[in-house]
Amino acid sequence: MSKTNESGRVELNVPRGSDREDPNVFVGVNGVNYLLPRGRKSAVPPEVAAEFTRAERARDALDETRRALARTV
Repeated sequence: MSKTNESGRVELNVPRGSDREDPNVFVGVNGVNYLLPRGRKSAVPPEVAAEFTRAERARDALDETRRALARTV
């Protein structure tokens, strides 16, 4: 996330995905939906950037849990 601009939006950089992933990321906050293109910066409301960041952290935590469980088997 970057600083807020004059319109109250923040710049969010969505990382590029693999070739098999959808070229856009869907983010929904309070009934408003956003399709953010991968590999580009988008100006979004702070709530959308916060939700995207939260979801990325949750995905990383899930990946780490899966790796830990695979090591115990």
